Amino acid sequence: MSTIKDIPQFLWLKHYIMDKGYNVGHPLFSLGHIIWLAIIILICILVAKRYSKTTKNKQDLYRKICAITIFALEYVKIVLISFLFPHYIDSYVPLHLCTFSGIFIIVDALWPNNKIVNMLWLYVFLPGGVLGIVSPSTTYPWLNFFSIHEFLFHGLIVVYGVFKIAIGESKATYKGVWVSTLFILLLIIPIYYIDITFDKGYMLLTTPSDFPLTKLLWNISTPIFGNKGYIALLLCLELILFHIIYFVGKVFQRKNKEA
Repeated sequence: MSTIKDIPQFLWLKHYIMDKGYNVGHPLFSLGHIIWLAIIILICILVAKRYSKTTKNKQDLYRKICAITIFALEYVKIVLISFLFPHYIDSYVPLHLCTFSGIFIIVDALWPNNKIVNMLWLYVFLPGGVLGIVSPSTTYPWLNFFSIHEFLFHGLIVVYGVFKIAIGESKATYKGVWVSTLFILLLIIPIYYIDITFDKGYMLLTTPSDFPLTKLLWNISTPIFGNKGYIALLLCLELILFHIIYFVGKVFQRKNKEA
């Protein structure tokens, strides 16, 4: 039976890298990061152009393929961790914000154009996916399964969100701002208590982990207001983000009507 020492760097997990103190990570907006962003943006443009004009059957096929891929990616990762790094598996229970998109995307694939899912995808999951690729974990080396997984998983969430917008779903409504806010509040309350009870960070509520953006927010808020100040700052920024999405969405919707 193999040990962690036998595992190639391609399969090293973030927690293992951090615990061992290895310096193998990549800088934010390095060449590799920019290449990933360029590829995802290009795919988003192609999807927006092609699938907004294709038939309903092809749209449904794309929806299902993308849903199965996102869902499978997350659970392939979990199975791999359970075999290679079983003592870290409790940190990868699917209670992170973007992993919930893997559940909701299945609902959306089976029951298309669900109003609640459309709201959550526009205000919660799509921005979460964008943040996942713009401010990814910088602990991994580029040629690493979990680094590649991170960009594929979050990139597909973004692509799926662009697809839903392109075919006329996920329209900006002010009701969506508050439905999404309520969803976040209902989600973080139990997960916060799970985090503090088991010393975890499933939604980055009690730790910024190694993500540059949450590290910045943590360093700004916690010296003065502590952990609860950090959570309050996250919620305030999310509410501001929801309103920005609403107003930008309304501008585009108005332009499309005038065109």
